[in-house]
Amino acid sequence: MKNHRTAGRFGLYAALGLIWPAALPAQTTITAADLFNQVGQYYRAYANATNNTSVSVSGMLGPAGGPQAWDFTSGPSDVIYRFDYLAATNTPNAADFVAAGAQVAEQKTDETAGGAQAWLYFTQDPAKGRLTYGFYDPSFAAGIGGSQAEEVFSSALNDFPATIHYGTTWSSSTTFTNTITFGDPEDPLGGFFSMDLLIAYSATDVVDAYGVANSPGIGFGDCLRVNELVTYDISYDDGSGFQHLETDYVRNYYWLRPGRGIVAQVTSQQSNSAPPDDNFLTATAVVRMFETNHPDGGGGEPGGGIQGLKITLGKNGALLQWTALPSVTSYRVEYTTSAGGGWQAVGDPTTANYFIDAAAGKPDAPMRFYRVVGL
Repeated sequence: MKNHRTAGRFGLYAALGLIWPAALPAQTTITAADLFNQVGQYYRAYANATNNTSVSVSGMLGPAGGPQAWDFTSGPSDVIYRFDYLAATNTPNAADFVAAGAQVAEQKTDETAGGAQAWLYFTQDPAKGRLTYGFYDPSFAAGIGGSQAEEVFSSALNDFPATIHYGTTWSSSTTFTNTITFGDPEDPLGGFFSMDLLIAYSATDVVDAYGVANSPGIGFGDCLRVNELVTYDISYDDGSGFQHLETDYVRNYYWLRPGRGIVAQVTSQQSNSAPPDDNFLTATAVVRMFETNHPDGGGGEPGGGIQGLKITLGKNGALLQWTALPSVTSYRVEYTTSAGGGWQAVGDPTTANYFIDAAAGKPDAPMRFYRVVGL
């Protein structure tokens, strides 16, 4: 990948083309360089409101295999999250995680709810992948009625391997504890007591699909889909040792793009009877990346690039329209017949904010993707 910061005024906004191409290489590989693990990186994402835990995802997930196209340009946008990657030592409540081995902290900020924050602590190991040591999240503690926001894992969770490609499988597990309380400790009538919880977390992951993901603000690109089944085995200690309480299941889907990391995540509703189906219809969370400063992303400088690209197919070809920007004097329209690259200019540069490709949509013309470059 080429570093987009070397492009100067090269502003790119890619939109999914007219028709899915006939073939797409399945050799997409995700490595540490594609994920967010460097201090100073960030991304922002749309999500559903946390009090809306029943979001329809009918038609969004798609089947296993490929090639196929996923369109994340529309979806819930009640909440905007910002994820910043910081040195673990420069974050609050980090001492126990740093002592365990964490070097990086992912700081999650809810920009639409007064800046509520949570932190995930990890280290990127060159051979093993991401090793996660725990999290600090007041909302998690509140959700289970726990009294502690800090969760240090009993052992590092190797949740993403160093290299990921179509067909890759892996598993991971760890445990952590919390204490839940019942009643009011200052109630003179009593009735207050506490109980320790032991949560055994395990996950099995498989890269079961591949194709192209199209995202708001950052355009489209090759991607892999990870299908993850998470199991929570929960036990409680009433003073006589831990006893099994319940087993809960959650299914996550992650869409990984080179130079972008996780561009979308969909999480099923929780089940305490059986694992959610692969093709579940309702979700508790839908998260869609729309902005990042991650290098090699092909999205231009943050806040720059071409905006509002729209493609209309008609009998006279394809009409491309976009928002004119005062900082750009002319535009070059390019196309490719493979989402993997091989861009070619269509006609001459134009000062207008529209372009007609007369060759598009004709029976003898290859299927096309487009991008517009600001000059």
